[in-house]
Amino acid sequence: MDSLSLIDPRPWKIKNSRHSFSTLPAEVLTEILKHVHWHDLLMVRQVCKQLNDISRTRAVWTSQYQSYLAEKEFRLAAEEPIDMYSSAELESWVLQRRSADKEWEITNPVRERSIFLDYKTYTLTMVPGGRWLLAALSDSSVLCYDLEDPDMRSTVLTPPRDDPNGKLIYDVTVDIDQSNATLSFCMVHFPSDFIIQPVTGSLDLMIWRVNLRGHGSSAHLEANFLHSFPATELFTTILAVSLSGDLLARLVYTSQFRSYIEVFDWRASTALVHRRTVIFPKRTERPYSVVVLPGRQLAFVSIRNVTVYDIDIMVDDRPIAPTIPQSPSEVRWTLFDHDGDFVFQHHQSSLDIKAVTLVLTSDHRMIYHLTIPHNLNSTPHLVHHGKSTQEHYFYTVGREKAFGEKDNSILVKVGMARESDLGTTGCELNVSRIPEMSLQSRYFPPPILSEDIGRIVTKMKSYVFILDTCRSPVV
Repeated sequence: MDSLSLIDPRPWKIKNSRHSFSTLPAEVLTEILKHVHWHDLLMVRQVCKQLNDISRTRAVWTSQYQSYLAEKEFRLAAEEPIDMYSSAELESWVLQRRSADKEWEITNPVRERSIFLDYKTYTLTMVPGGRWLLAALSDSSVLCYDLEDPDMRSTVLTPPRDDPNGKLIYDVTVDIDQSNATLSFCMVHFPSDFIIQPVTGSLDLMIWRVNLRGHGSSAHLEANFLHSFPATELFTTILAVSLSGDLLARLVYTSQFRSYIEVFDWRASTALVHRRTVIFPKRTERPYSVVVLPGRQLAFVSIRNVTVYDIDIMVDDRPIAPTIPQSPSEVRWTLFDHDGDFVFQHHQSSLDIKAVTLVLTSDHRMIYHLTIPHNLNSTPHLVHHGKSTQEHYFYTVGREKAFGEKDNSILVKVGMARESDLGTTGCELNVSRIPEMSLQSRYFPPPILSEDIGRIVTKMKSYVFILDTCRSPVV
C-alpha cells in the first residue's frame, strides 16, 4: 500500500484522536492559516465554525495583505494605513486584487458601466489604485468620481476658473506622495491644446494638494490650492507633463515642428520669473512623453528612442518661450533604434525604491520594460517582456496586464509573466478574449488601465465607460 494513502487529507475529520486538527490552540491555527493560499483559506472556513472564525481574523488577513504586496514587482498599497482597516475590509481589499489577477487571464463576463458628461471636451485621469477618476472639463473645473460607489456620484474637486477664453482643453497630472501612508498627491492642472490665438488674461499652471478624507464608503478627496504661475506660449501644444516633488516638466511642441522640455521649480516660479532649465532634444526626434526621475534626471520618449538627461542647475529666467539653439542638449544615456524597428509608445511609469520602470510598446506589437535605476552610476536596461504569435494592437499596457485588440476587431486582455521569470528570449503573452460589448475599437485617446483591480476606463464623446473585468469572489 502506498504510504501516502495512509495520510488523511482532511485531518480535521479525524474524530478519535488526541491530535485532531480542530483541537489545536487558536493561536496555532491562526499561525497556520496566515500562510495558507488565499483560495484554500476560503475553502477552510467551510469546515467548521472555529476555522471559519479564525479565517476571518485580522492577523490572518494582515498576513495575506503583506504576502500580496511582496509578490508584486511594482509598488502597491492600500489608501490608508492597514490599522485603519477592519479584518473584513482587509479581506475585501486582498480578494478584489487576487480576483483581478486570476480573472484577467481567462475569458469572463465583463461588467460595463457608464457615466454621462455633458461636455464636448474633457480629459480623464485615474488615480493609482483604481478607485478615483478625475475628469478635467472644458470649463477648467475638475470632477472626481468614486468608482467603488454603486451610483458613481461625482463631486467638484476644483472649481471652474474665471477663464474668459473658454473651451480650451485642460488636463491633469498627479504625483503620489509615497511618504504618506494615507493617499495624498499633488495635482497639476494645465491647458494642453494647441493655442493659436491670443488669449485674454492668464492661463496658469495650477498645483493642488489632494488628500483622502474619511474612511470606507464615506471617503472622499479634498483639494487645497498650493501655487500657480503663468506659462503659456502661443502656437504651441503641451504633449505631456510630469510632476515629481518640486519639479514640473512639460513637453512643448511648436507650430514649427520643434520640441523642447521645460523643467520648473514650481514653488519658486511666478508671473515675473520662471525658475527653470530647458532641455532641447534633437530636431529629428518626434516627441511622445517625458518623465521626471529621481536623482534630478529626466526621461524623454520619442517614437524612435528613449533619452535620459540630467536636470541642470535651474536659473531665474524671463517667463517667455526659450530660443531653440542649433545644437541639442547633452544626454546622459540613450536607447536608440539603429535598425528602425521600434516605434515607441510610452504607456505608464511605475516607481519603486530602486528604480523607475517605463512601460513601452513598439509598432511590432512587442512589450518592453525599461528600468532606470535611481543610482546614477547604474545603466538603464531594456527587457523584452513578451511576444505573441498573433498580431495585436495594444491600447494600454502596465507591468502585468495589457488591454488591446486582435485582428482589428476582437478586444483582448493580455497577461504577462513576472519580469523575474523571463528568460533571455522573453515569453509568450497570455491572451484572453473579452466578450462583446458596446465599445468600438481603435480608441483615441487610449483607455486608462488600473492594474490593481483590472479596471479599464475609456471615453467616447459624452460618455465615460468603465469596464470591471474581475468578479468579486464569494467570501
